[in-house]
This record gives sequence, C-alpha cells and structure tokens, in this order.
Amino acid sequence: MPDGAAFGVDLRREMIDFGLPWHGCRRLMQLGFDGRLIAELGAQLAIGQARVQISRDGYHFEPHGPDARLLLAVLERGDFVDICAVSTSDADSWALRIGQGWCLGHDDYDKALNTSLRERQCILRVFGSPLDWLRAGCAGICVLDWVAALPELRLLSERVQLKVDAGAGERMRALLAYGDLPRVSEAPPVRIQEREVA
Repeated sequence: MPDGAAFGVDLRREMIDFGLPWHGCRRLMQLGFDGRLIAELGAQLAIGQARVQISRDGYHFEPHGPDARLLLAVLERGDFVDICAVSTSDADSWALRIGQGWCLGHDDYDKALNTSLRERQCILRVFGSPLDWLRAGCAGICVLDWVAALPELRLLSERVQLKVDAGAGERMRALLAYGDLPRVSEAPPVRIQEREVA
C-alpha cells in the first residue's frame, strides 16, 4: 500500500512536515555527507529531521518525542512505503514508522533483480547501516528488516553478487542459507490397498 494508507499514516505529509532545515543540512555536511546529495534528497522529500519516540522494542517510532533523529523516506517504485528514523550518533540505531520498509535503495534492488532475470551478472552493494548507505551516495541497499529482506534477497539468482562490508560475508551466506527453505524427505512407494467390501 503506498504512503502508509492502510496504517492511517500519511508518510508523504510527515516527510513534508519534518523537512530538513538548513542547519540540519549543515550538520550532515559536517558529518561528511555530500551536500548535493542532501539537497537532491530534500527536493524529493526523502530526507528530514524530527524528534521522535522510539518504541520499547526499538523497531518503530512515533513523531513528537524526545529523541532527535534523521528521517529517510523508504521508497519502492517511487511510492513512500515507510520512514526510517536514524540516529546520527549511533549508526546501528534506527526505527521504522510503520514497519513496512525492508530496505533503503529499493530501486537498486529492482535493477539487480531485473539484470539477473535477463541472465546477466551484476553486483549489489549491501550496507550495514543507513548512514553508511547515505555516505555512499545512496548506491546499493541498506537492509532495515532482515525478516522481510531474506525472501526478497533469495529471489536474486547466483548471477547477482552481494557485496557486503569486510567480515560480514560469512554471516550473509549463513542468513541466506537458513530458514524458509522446504525440507525434503522420502516416502515409501504408494501401495494399492484393497478395501473390504461390506
């Protein structure tokens, strides 16, 4: 469902309301982010800032809380599907608004999937945090929800090479090899059974 309508949340409206002011842009540039990219994301309503309330489980957020966060729109095929609230002081801390966005950079995922379907090879960069993804110019993907991501990543054929951070390769291989795959067992041949006629 585009724009979070099924959850009673107008994600586009929230991104407009929580746009990134100049002092927020300047702070991101001081942290090493490309100013042109920030301006481009701002024009697309894909970046903002807000004070939010992170849920107890740490996976979701509500607007108007005590925690200052950078907001990144989670887009799929141009539709707002979620908002990710990222801590700029802790790269491993982020939360989703409605829990529907599985990755940032979905367009790059779609390109990799389409390339593999055309039986061509490609590389898809997978980042460990939204801040790393943003620093890399929003190239590749950043997985936000691994439970939702694994079936999507399994759709990619072996023609797609997932490029991950140094030291994360074994973990990624293990994640992709485990779960959601049917188990196989053998059964004895079916025998024709005679029915007793009463």
